[in-house]
Amino acid sequence: MSDNNMALDGLFKPQTAAIFEAKENFSFFIEGFKTQGFDLDNLYLISPSEEEILGIKCYKSFSNIPINTIDLLILAVGRDRLIDSLRSILAVKKVRFIHFFTARTGEADEIGLKIENEIREILEHEYPNTQAIGPNCMGVYCPKHSSYLPDFPTEKGVIGLVFHSGDLCTRTIRYGFIRHNLTFSKGASIGNCVNLQVSDFLKFFKHDEETKVIATYFEGFSRYGKNEGRKIFNLLENIKKPVLFLRGGKTKRGQSAVLTHTGSLGTDEKIWRAIFNQTPLIEVGSSINELLDFLYIFNKYYKNNRGTLIEDQISFYPKGKNTLVIIWSGGLGILDTDTLTEFGLNLPLFDGKIVEKLMEIYSLKIGSLSNPLDLPWISSRRHQQYLDLCKAAISEDIQLVIMYSDARRRDKKTFEIMYNNLKTIKEYVESLNKVFILILPDSPSNLRKQYYKMLLKDDFLVYPDIQRAAKAFLAFYQHGKQLRRMLKKEKL
Repeated sequence: MSDNNMALDGLFKPQTAAIFEAKENFSFFIEGFKTQGFDLDNLYLISPSEEEILGIKCYKSFSNIPINTIDLLILAVGRDRLIDSLRSILAVKKVRFIHFFTARTGEADEIGLKIENEIREILEHEYPNTQAIGPNCMGVYCPKHSSYLPDFPTEKGVIGLVFHSGDLCTRTIRYGFIRHNLTFSKGASIGNCVNLQVSDFLKFFKHDEETKVIATYFEGFSRYGKNEGRKIFNLLENIKKPVLFLRGGKTKRGQSAVLTHTGSLGTDEKIWRAIFNQTPLIEVGSSINELLDFLYIFNKYYKNNRGTLIEDQISFYPKGKNTLVIIWSGGLGILDTDTLTEFGLNLPLFDGKIVEKLMEIYSLKIGSLSNPLDLPWISSRRHQQYLDLCKAAISEDIQLVIMYSDARRRDKKTFEIMYNNLKTIKEYVESLNKVFILILPDSPSNLRKQYYKMLLKDDFLVYPDIQRAAKAFLAFYQHGKQLRRMLKKEKL
């Protein structure tokens, strides 16, 4: 596709949109536009049977609508009507982008595959200025402009999504917002990729000023994506934005599931290992939770520094893996030491002058002044000594500080002291360009939910366990390492 056809901004931010065939059970598309503030006077519903839907007039045919160019057409008809509908629409209106909502095409059977091949031919040879996502996809989302569902956040963020799966794209947006207050620049569920490919969206996000972090769910190469593997590799080889890559179909059995989902073609695992080794791509394990955990830490730093140049973003990233754990339980500290060490993090053992310095501040009778820093019962009773101990330990050669908190009931004064301690330590850590992560173990209590919301509001990084925190930090650290290498190579 030409560079002129790469202006996907019109897909995410259409000025005019149409839905065919508009029905009550597809009203979520209409509600999605409405939620994001789309001008409903520029939304055209075409339905031979309905007079209006949600108070919006329906037109009997495309010939009746008072515009000649449609930026975004959502085409939602049964597969047996898909080709005839496509031809009849393009014969009377210019359409810039089409979202093929229709499923049961190439992923279903030979008949569906034949339909996809016909769509490909029509768009490639008869209407090359029309681009499309799908078939078999949920569509696009862009805060303040468009959405395929009504309950997505309206606040603009810095995360761009391109997903083969509509459900996983939806879960990432919903769960990311609910769990971590994540917000997004743009999102696309692109399904079977008969026309636009993952590489087209990666290229767009690479240059999109609103997108700072990219997340991809990838099932395999579309049969229509000529040289798609090489295009993706060339893009990833020099992209400086973080690209988090969640891949489905890693196993032979998983590849069978992919064929019945989007009909994508799997790739040998050795090829992917080479791609991950030769590009700054960030590999995500087979888990939506892990993807959200990674997005959470990247989002924090890029959201708070939207205008920062790539060269200056290096300062976000830790240069090492030295970790300090601040805790109140010796046994848990031992387990955490084993866990973090197994993950490849370093827990420097405090001794000599640093221990003497800590003992001058406060000589513990119970606990430990080593690492983990085990400080039971002193955070509220000996407020200043607690802060001084933490700051002294943090000031050493440490890049990551992990601290435990809990949601148990306290009297108002004790809670205020404890919470102010947390905020003071967080501010101190971040003033030194170090990473501060709070561990708040999961529990079903309402108190925990309220406390968690308070922490999110104050911009804490909060994980439910130390394993997930460690994985997220390491992904963040590794990308910084790769970014430094890329920038150094460019200067040579």
